[in-house]
Amino acid sequence: RDKKEVEVKERKVFVHAFEITKIELPIIYFQICCSKGTYIRSLVHDFGLALNSGAHLCKLCRTKIGDYDFNNALSIAELAEKINPS
Repeated sequence: RDKKEVEVKERKVFVHAFEITKIELPIIYFQICCSKGTYIRSLVHDFGLALNSGAHLCKLCRTKIGDYDFNNALSIAELAEKINPS
């Protein structure tokens, strides 16, 4: 963001489920099921503030949004086959 300060407006969000899946300090892996409008990067930043240690997001994988589910996604090979069937 070109080193510009960005104001993040406060909003209400709902966390349906949160699970720490693996800890390899200093990295903590987790899964979250949350309402739309939830900024995971901001949530991780807030965790760091609460722990008085700082925190940042290394990787983010969205597994579901609306009716789209990662478990039903096509691989690149499957997609290529649908586009150019043999």
